Amino acid sequence: MKTLILFFFILSINFVSGQFIKENISKTYFSEKDTITYKYSNYPKVLKLDLSENDTLSPGTNIAKNITMTAYIGKDSLVIKGDNYPFARKSFVTIKTPRRTTVVIFRFNSSSSNFSQDYIDENHGKSSIVLSEVFELANIIWALSPTGKAATDLQKDTEYYRKVEEYFQPYLDHPIFKKLIFENKDNYSDMYYQFRENSFMYEFNGNNIVKGENYNYVYGKDWQGFTNLFTELLPLVQDFSDKSNFRAFYKKNEKYYFNDLKRITELMPLKNMWTWLENEFPIKQNSYKIVFSPLIGGSHSTQNYFGKDLKNNSWFSECVMFICNANRYDLKKDITEKEKEVLMSGIVFTEIDHNYVNPTSNKYKKEIAEIFKRKIWTDEKNKFYENPQSVFNEYMTHSVFCLWVQENYDQKTSDYLINERIKMNVEKRGFIKFKEFNEELIKLMDENPTKTIAEIYPQIIEWAKKEN
Repeated sequence: MKTLILFFFILSINFVSGQFIKENISKTYFSEKDTITYKYSNYPKVLKLDLSENDTLSPGTNIAKNITMTAYIGKDSLVIKGDNYPFARKSFVTIKTPRRTTVVIFRFNSSSSNFSQDYIDENHGKSSIVLSEVFELANIIWALSPTGKAATDLQKDTEYYRKVEEYFQPYLDHPIFKKLIFENKDNYSDMYYQFRENSFMYEFNGNNIVKGENYNYVYGKDWQGFTNLFTELLPLVQDFSDKSNFRAFYKKNEKYYFNDLKRITELMPLKNMWTWLENEFPIKQNSYKIVFSPLIGGSHSTQNYFGKDLKNNSWFSECVMFICNANRYDLKKDITEKEKEVLMSGIVFTEIDHNYVNPTSNKYKKEIAEIFKRKIWTDEKNKFYENPQSVFNEYMTHSVFCLWVQENYDQKTSDYLINERIKMNVEKRGFIKFKEFNEELIKLMDENPTKTIAEIYPQIIEWAKKEN
């Protein structure tokens, strides 16, 4: 049997975007049968691939360090090395049989995270709120940039921002700020998240910014090669950090950051939310992590990661959320501590419950697509949720939050929160029937005390079907 091991120099075509490799194998393989087999070095079973149904097939797995794939094709075997971890690799192989010609795309999917077994053991079943020094550096640079100064979604009317301005004033002519001017204002959101979120992959080693072990990509459009604005500008970020002595500023304000962390913990019963959601939905998450900055305004986001838990032969899931600090609601002097708590909790709750709402909605895709395509559900203020599934999920996500508040807080606090949630969704976000939807879901849950939210889906969908 002949074995062909692929290295870069034998490729007929090799396209590289970032470090994503897309290659055509020049050799054509022959098989007397319409079935071939293949296996991965990190998986004990030999897998079968039927060539008889389609002329293009794409088997694959996630890339890992030192992984290889061996395909057994007729009298030949083909070994493809996944030697560009953590980036994706696609190898196009032509296979001829007596009946057909098939192109098989052997895939190594990119890996956005790299969780060791120790990390999985340490974080399994835990939620945490963490400080990230490089993340704060990215937020400071963005806030001081011409684009950030013009932005309305940052927390700038604070004592902390004034300290940032005062300390870094001598360094505002640094070349990194010229790189953060975008002529196309429509690119603002994408560039902001690319720069802010991907900084979370990095950490300080001494004064040097290095990529950490756990995360390979946080936000962007290139989930194969992982290109992003922060990594592109990293040499300038490092230079700005060095010249401004950022680490001295961070250390001087460390007590402020820790007080922020403590305050967020006081206002956000994360474990309670997590337990409650998993009682209402047949879905499990293994870990939640919250990252914050005092400079973030209302632009929150979330990302999900997975890793192989070898001890339990299962997948480990982690949800990471990026949010503002508690100052956003502590500045409101006319609301109670409980009202601050539910407002702050809403930031995270309506991020994490997508992990439960969205997969459940997927079971009713056809009905949701037909019902929520109608114009009665949104108006022109809804700019981000265009397809029916996403519209329904937003209705459901915020209504589920209202149910949680009702169940966990006194009547006065829950009435306050529900009224605020209705105003936000109807007047600001364009979900114009949120009041009616929310009242119906609450009514259905009251009338069916033994049912979970997941079990009530058919009834809320049936109600929505009759709405005009």
